[in-house]
Amino acid sequence: MNIYQERIAQLRKLMLENKIDIYMILTSDPHLSEYLSDFYQTRAFVSGFTGSAGTLIITQNLAFLFTDGRYYLQAKKELLGSMIVLQKQDTNHSLCQWLEQNCDEKTILATDFSVLPFGLKQELDKNCKAQILHKDLVSVIWEERPHLPKAKIYEHEAKFCSYTRKQKIKFVRQKMATFKADIHLISSLDDIAWITNLRGKDVDYNPVFLSHLLIFEDKILFFVDENKIALKLQEKLKKDGIFIEKPEKLANELKKLQNTSLLIQTSKTTALTMSYLNSSVKIIDKINPSTLLKACKNSKEIHHIKEAMIEDGLALCRFFAWFEESLENKQSINEAELDIKITEFRAQSPFYISNSFATIAGFNQNGAFVHYRADEKKCAQIKGNGLLLIDSGAQYKNGTTDITRVVPIGVINERQKRDYTLVLKAHIQLACAIFPQNISMSLLDSLARKILWSECLDYAHGTGHGVGYFLNVHEAPQSISYFNPLNPNNKAKEGMLTSIEPGIYRKKLWGIRLENLALNVKFTNPKEKEFGTFLRFEILTLCPFEPKCIDTTLLNCEEKAWLNAYHQKVYEKLAPKLKGKALKWLKLRTKAL
Repeated sequence: MNIYQERIAQLRKLMLENKIDIYMILTSDPHLSEYLSDFYQTRAFVSGFTGSAGTLIITQNLAFLFTDGRYYLQAKKELLGSMIVLQKQDTNHSLCQWLEQNCDEKTILATDFSVLPFGLKQELDKNCKAQILHKDLVSVIWEERPHLPKAKIYEHEAKFCSYTRKQKIKFVRQKMATFKADIHLISSLDDIAWITNLRGKDVDYNPVFLSHLLIFEDKILFFVDENKIALKLQEKLKKDGIFIEKPEKLANELKKLQNTSLLIQTSKTTALTMSYLNSSVKIIDKINPSTLLKACKNSKEIHHIKEAMIEDGLALCRFFAWFEESLENKQSINEAELDIKITEFRAQSPFYISNSFATIAGFNQNGAFVHYRADEKKCAQIKGNGLLLIDSGAQYKNGTTDITRVVPIGVINERQKRDYTLVLKAHIQLACAIFPQNISMSLLDSLARKILWSECLDYAHGTGHGVGYFLNVHEAPQSISYFNPLNPNNKAKEGMLTSIEPGIYRKKLWGIRLENLALNVKFTNPKEKEFGTFLRFEILTLCPFEPKCIDTTLLNCEEKAWLNAYHQKVYEKLAPKLKGKALKWLKLRTKAL
């Protein structure tokens, strides 16, 4: 019995004692974050699966892990020996469908309401016959649980901020008035960081801090550990009408609310938080105004983001030049060392704060794991022939980056070149798109996939996600993914920053993904003007694609023209700031086809 089997056995004993039939462990925290601090890594602790999405279901006889296509290969590998059965979740087979089919009126289903999305609780109440209880069993068995983070909170420097705190609060209150809301509760960490112009280090790779914000018409209560905030900064916050309260006081403050209207995004609020509210409180369920405000970057933010892209592009050129030279000198390098080295080059920038996510460096078959993470003790050596996928990014004071490139190692074959070129064609197809303002971004997904679908190829993840401004690398509300249901908030707006990242993944062979970040900009000088405003993508990422991987016979004239123009732009932006081997590396890869 391995350690995960032991932990499940401990939970089953507690389930028996509490007369629980099914116990559900989510990948979540009280803020419904995508990425979690160590304290809230409960599902990983019990199952051993380390991906950022998945739900563990435990019964007295079986255990299941539900996760999506990004993590199938990773989960299958990490669950070995745990006796946990992998459930591949998609539109035809979901967690909720399983619960509906396997529960009746006598079933007792328990989970921790402090991390349970209120929307999921509503769905279960409506469609699942089980009795649903609030129970935190994992805390009972987690003896050496990490402490809640204590990192200091700091101000985002004013020169990088688009608006002052007071201005942002004014914008939010104006939206509150539009919705006729007296009060607004915010639990999502990136929204709070954006409104307050504060940053932190409570979650790896995301400059956010654990907190809640309760906005009234005349004051703001900031539920946060006061020991994280210097006294001088506390005074500045008070002058802006923001008063610090202990996090545990949130429940009492919510219970005190009566005969008022509360603006709250229930999809970003837990079931436990909602349970504190009196029935006299009118719930106005709308997307947090700050989510849409921060998604549309203004001219000042765009200027800074473009500067961050130059910093990132310079670091990448230096890294790839070092890597190429190291291979030529027969230096032994493994996947984990690439993460260390690429971080070293990025950290040379005076604006660098941290990486924006854990670097994915997968050689050959490891590249087929969409969210692969190299283990220093058993990762692959970069030698022989094949393809190396590197997906990486950084948090700079002036922007957030995320880029994927694929590098040829030794000699690559024609099939690998074909796959690379097809992915590049898919990338270019979407990058060249012109589309109506306010169209659902999900609908753009098929533009990238069309090329691959015509070859009966596909990939099990979305084509693009929103990106924050020195905030979360995955930012709501926009997403380019047909896997996501259409929703009114995922509309194309000017100023949105989104990734474009199609791919092909061949199990046990290789993975190819090519990713740039693109800005929604207004399409100028349209041929027709009576059909509304149209947008296009402006590519901001600055790093060449790999000519050795391209089968130019598969590219048409328009695709070659796009690639040449992109490479010329990359060269013009980066070459003046490079020299030596890094400049030589850039020149070779930006030559016109």
